[in-house]
Amino acid sequence: MNLSFQRKIDYWVGVPLCLFLSGLNRCRSFLKKKPAETRKIVFIKLSELGAIIQSYPLLVRIKERFPRSELFYVTFRKNQDVFNYLCGIIPEKNVLTIRDDTFFHLIGDTLRALKILRRERIDLAFDLEFFARFSAILGYLIRPRKTAGFFPYTFEGLYRGNFLTHRHLYNPLTHICRNYLSLADALDDPAKKTPEFRALLREEKIIFPQYTGDPSARQALRNKLSGLGSASASGRRTLLLNAGEGVLPLREWPLENFIKLANSILQDEDNYLILIGTEGAEKKAGLIQQALATSRCASMVGQTSLSELMELFLSSDLLISNDCGLAHLAMLTQIKKIVIFGPESPQVFAPLDNNTCIVYSDLPCSPCLSAFNHRLSACADNLCLKAINPQEVFGLVQRYLIKR
Repeated sequence: MNLSFQRKIDYWVGVPLCLFLSGLNRCRSFLKKKPAETRKIVFIKLSELGAIIQSYPLLVRIKERFPRSELFYVTFRKNQDVFNYLCGIIPEKNVLTIRDDTFFHLIGDTLRALKILRRERIDLAFDLEFFARFSAILGYLIRPRKTAGFFPYTFEGLYRGNFLTHRHLYNPLTHICRNYLSLADALDDPAKKTPEFRALLREEKIIFPQYTGDPSARQALRNKLSGLGSASASGRRTLLLNAGEGVLPLREWPLENFIKLANSILQDEDNYLILIGTEGAEKKAGLIQQALATSRCASMVGQTSLSELMELFLSSDLLISNDCGLAHLAMLTQIKKIVIFGPESPQVFAPLDNNTCIVYSDLPCSPCLSAFNHRLSACADNLCLKAINPQEVFGLVQRYLIKR
């Protein structure tokens, strides 16, 4: 299903369903629940691979707080493999996936996940979505004793019902990882119905796992690279380029700027470019290759498994990418990264590591995509990205390669 259709379903089905279930929840709230030990915990984050990775410190903190608990995670099927790189904090059998390619798959897989979680008798649910009503409804139907998530209070946020026992005010001015960690601290009270916190956020353990390599995936990658000729030659500097997939074109640096940057990079004959991304990026990759017309630019778009992509990060010198989940995935390795931001805020969504350089024009109109507008901006011309000059980015590339 495309993003526009998902938004329509979320609005036309989600609003009345949230309203109905909110009334039902109000009636249930008069029934006293017996206090019990927190043994089963579920996290719901359907979309955005990058945000799933940024939720890792929250998972660690919750596991520390409830060491005897069993953790579950509900997400879209396309994000399933990322849990292989999160230190096994969510057991493979407890990652419940939902296909979003068709409406019938969405409903069928949701009912299956709901059946499993109802049978598990979940004690605590974390709704990690910012605006989707789908996750709010799912979180309620699981029937946990407690539910923590983001709540607008007096903001003009999207209506998502009144299902939360612990309501955390989403802060659009702080990093999403901090927002997620705040959900853990919100549990200090039996219930949370007001936005204030009594204590500062404890950030001493904001850490992410580091991928160190897998021999079988490394060999599989080498086999594929061998077919690219000079890509695997010794002495080459390998730079990865992710030009985007067109799902949210407002967030993507213009294709002609990527081509100009690539031309500048390839002036040095020791530099080799590999284009990466999912199958949706094939059209852009083809246009870049056609414009460059050189054997020192190869495409691996849609040709790598996630494990092979992680190995590619380990063996390459630099990644240049739009703001997307792939940049967050690369954060789990030591690769240097240049990440280009436009209509979303790097203050909120940038990868949290020391190997990332953010390029951001900081126009007065940016950011214009947020949790408060369903990431649906009225902007028809992403000047915030067009204002970023390819030569400016190339200067950063040169600086990073010198440090290599």
